[in-house]
Formats: sequence, C-alpha cells, structure tokens
Amino acid sequence: MEHDGRVGLAIRILSNQIGREFDYQISNLPADITGLQGRVIGFVIDKSGDVFQKDIEKELDIRRSTATAILQLMEKKGLLTRETVSDDARLKKIVLTDKALGIRNQIKNMLERVESQLISGLTEDEINTFFSVMKKISNNIK
Repeated sequence: MEHDGRVGLAIRILSNQIGREFDYQISNLPADITGLQGRVIGFVIDKSGDVFQKDIEKELDIRRSTATAILQLMEKKGLLTRETVSDDARLKKIVLTDKALGIRNQIKNMLERVESQLISGLTEDEINTFFSVMKKISNNIK
C-alpha cells in the first residue's frame, strides 16, 4: 500500500479492504448473513457469560442505532433472541438461536482464516507494534 502521509486515509482503505474480505468470505457460507452479522455471532460465541447490546456496541465500536438495527434484523432472520434479565427488565440479553449456533463453526473458522490472512508474514514484534500504534492513534481521537 502506497502512502502519502495521510494516516487516516490509509486506515480507512485498510478497513474497507478487511470489510470487503469479511463480506466475501461470509457470502460463501450457506447462511444468509452479512459480515457484520457474522462478527456479532462470533463475538457472542467467544464471550463467556451474558452478552448485551452495549457489549456488542463496545466490541465492534458501533453506534447504538447501528447495533439496534443489526440486532433487529438478526432477530427477524431467526439468528438470535433478546431475553429479559430477571433483575432488570430494561436489559435484554442476546441469545443465539439454534440456526446461528448451527453455522457458528463455519463463522469461527472463517474469522480465524481471515485473521491468519491478515497477519501472514508478520512477526510477533510487528503485530505488537501495530497494536501499540493503533492504540495511540485511537487515543488521539477520543
């Protein structure tokens, strides 16, 4: 990737490339889901304990309105349900349905495959440096 010193543009381009790869890989799965829906399923699978909308918003760094729309669509597609928590009726825990659980291994394998593709040829030091730089950049714009 050529660069002209514009870090924001380089990050945006890389983000678009990764998003397109996720969407392409997800489209090859038998389920009718998008890349973001696959990431939601992957996150819920990997997270131990109850998962709430706020957890998804934070993990995927998406706005509340985006998370609400994605979760509503996933609920409509039969991929998840939102269940009331006994100690707080306002909270709704995200529970994957059998349909989502049926494709979880495919999604998990796809996510691992893309992650391996992203770090292919990188050393552990390069990966650590990448995360260090990304954290600094993220903190600069908070």
